[in-house]
Amino acid sequence: MLKIGLTGGIGSGKTTVAGAFHAKGFPIYIADTEASRLMNTSPEIRSSLLRLLGNDIYLPDNTLNKVRVATLIFNHPPLLRQVNALVHPAVLRDFEEWCQKQHSPLVFFESAILFEAHLESHFDFVIHVTANLPTRIERVMKRDGVSEGKVLERIRNQASEEEKNEKADFILDTTDGDDWKKQITDIQEMLISKALKPQREAN
Repeated sequence: MLKIGLTGGIGSGKTTVAGAFHAKGFPIYIADTEASRLMNTSPEIRSSLLRLLGNDIYLPDNTLNKVRVATLIFNHPPLLRQVNALVHPAVLRDFEEWCQKQHSPLVFFESAILFEAHLESHFDFVIHVTANLPTRIERVMKRDGVSEGKVLERIRNQASEEEKNEKADFILDTTDGDDWKKQITDIQEMLISKALKPQREAN
């Protein structure tokens, strides 16, 4: 089994690409979704977050008040680092447990902040999904109903495309039409070949 990191900035098409890999039968671990689940259900994480951020970060129904948390850590890097130091290791442990239940030559870990969180060393390969800036802006404006300025502000808060391209093993560009679908097939074939290579060598 190969563990594949899948990342991309806002408007890159990362979620669409993840869905395409899933449709091909590969398991996808959505890090953001699972992090939210763990922050709601893990007694250890809840206790640590309450000590760090205060008693009002959970709603009356015991779910995390994401708006309150975002307000506290926005533009407060030290606090954000402390929250990440609590959550990221728990997510990685959960991912490893999840992997043990899968039966596939490839499993995917989808995270928008994989490089920003310095998680790349935990994967055999990393795919960076990208698109040109005008395309990303147009997608997010249409999807979220926000201004171009708001989109650019969110993009500036993420690592640069150049930096992520340099760190990635594969770059998948979704800018033009359906060309990304062929790129997925090509990358899949290369990864499957790498996953099966140890078996061929053993035989």
